[in-house]
Amino acid sequence: MVRHSSEQSVLGVGSKVTGRVSGDGSLRIEGSVRGDVQISGDADIAAGASLEGNVQAAAVDIAGSLIGDVNAQGAIAIHSGAVVRGELKGSEVSIEPGARVSVRLDTEVELDLGSAPKRR
Repeated sequence: MVRHSSEQSVLGVGSKVTGRVSGDGSLRIEGSVRGDVQISGDADIAAGASLEGNVQAAAVDIAGSLIGDVNAQGAIAIHSGAVVRGELKGSEVSIEPGARVSVRLDTEVELDLGSAPKRR
C-alpha cells in the first residue's frame, strides 16, 4: 500500500473500538472497529481484523473483513482471504483471487481489448 503520510496510528490485535474514528495520517486496523472511519491518509485493514462501518481515506488496503462502503481518493486493494461487502468508490480497484466480495463498484474502467479481429 502506498503511504501518503509518515504518521500512522495502529489499533492493535485484541483492540475493540465502537464509534467514529477520524484524524490526520494513516490508520492500520488489526483488531475490530464498529463505526465509520474518516482519515486523511491510507487505511489498512489487516488479515484477521474487522470493520463494520464506512471508510473515507486516501487509499484503502483490505486483507481482513469489511462490511460498509469505501470512498477512496486513490486505489482500493482487496487481498486473498478478505471478505468485503458494500460499495467501493476509488480511482482503481484490485481484487485478488481468493477474496470473497459482494460489492458495487463505482470507478472508471479502461479495458485493453487489444486489436479487433479482422473480418473475413
